[in-house]
Amino acid sequence: MKFSTRTRYGLRILLQIAMDSAEKEKEKKKFIRGKEISRKQNITEPYLEQIMIPLKNARLVKTARGCFGGYTLAKKPADIKLLDIVELFEGPIVLADCVEDEDSCPVSSACRAHPVWKGLSSKIRSMMDSITLRDILSKEHRRGEYAI
Repeated sequence: MKFSTRTRYGLRILLQIAMDSAEKEKEKKKFIRGKEISRKQNITEPYLEQIMIPLKNARLVKTARGCFGGYTLAKKPADIKLLDIVELFEGPIVLADCVEDEDSCPVSSACRAHPVWKGLSSKIRSMMDSITLRDILSKEHRRGEYAI
């Protein structure tokens, strides 16, 4: 399984906004300009704007126009989960079609592999659901807390 560039960049963008917001809070500036995010994350502005659309629609970011406009998180970093970001861009995290829809496979009820795919999918989703932006930004995470 490999996540798309949109998923990986979406996470990086949200992390950058969270980091910059913490710094800008001292200056009483709430919004981060797209140009800044683009430069810091080495993502073209047009691609950044494409990624921002689903992030905004999912209410993970807010936008404002004008000279003091830009992007800000719509929720606290502790309330934005990795699973929300991944499933926004990738869809449901399931390792086999039969996990999501048992009727998609005529032998799923008797299949010995089905519980394996179902269990692994559940564990991956559960782990992603337990990781927040705040966790990723923390020192503990950078030391490998989530290594399996």
